[in-house]
Amino acid sequence: MDKWLGTPPSLLIPRLKSLTEDLERLAETGSVSGINEVVIIKNCILASRSVPCLLGHMHGHPTIKAGPGITSEIYYLDQKRKMARTISRWYHFDQGLIG
Repeated sequence: MDKWLGTPPSLLIPRLKSLTEDLERLAETGSVSGINEVVIIKNCILASRSVPCLLGHMHGHPTIKAGPGITSEIYYLDQKRKMARTISRWYHFDQGLIG
């Protein structure tokens, strides 16, 4: 499996930086003015879709008690180093992935 889960770092990193900049601008000004590219979407609903994540027993998470849990979307996965990165933190699966 590709460590970057199908999106090369040369594309993923600028997209994440752009997301951060947009959210910072919104938080600072309370406005989204100045955004050049806005897509119109009609007849829309809120939906969910599958994204890569880890499911297992958590230990040492800063806000979730130890026990069963699921991570948010994974952006980087290195099975040799037994590590993954979500939008908010690193995870180490010291016993490897099951299956």
